[in-house]
Amino acid sequence: MSTHEKREARESTVSLEGVTFQVSDVDKALEFYSHIPGAQVLYHRRGEYAILSIGKGQLGLVSRPVPTHVEIDASDPDALYEQLKEAGLPVNEPPEAKDWGDYTFVMYDPDGNCLEFSRPRNFTGGSWR
Repeated sequence: MSTHEKREARESTVSLEGVTFQVSDVDKALEFYSHIPGAQVLYHRRGEYAILSIGKGQLGLVSRPVPTHVEIDASDPDALYEQLKEAGLPVNEPPEAKDWGDYTFVMYDPDGNCLEFSRPRNFTGGSWR
């Protein structure tokens, strides 16, 4: 098998799963987004942070100044990390298992927005390493 064929065999599929916005008033924003049909509050720390489930994705709301945080599921974070690295994108640290169960890595776009790539939480095959 050629190097190209090996790389194609290890390509990762990706799916946008969530985004976190900085807002001026978390409680006011939560009230607004809660009116979207099917939206459910998963977590709320008054005045600081909230997470809503909307369809298959999640929306985070945070009061402190942070860059936009985009969550993207990757079927194979290791392969995706290598693909992005080979493409010359600014990936620094390879994927790692986090205390809360995600296997993930991040990179930042030219404006400082965070892109977090994680193995889907419902992943059943393979290992977490």
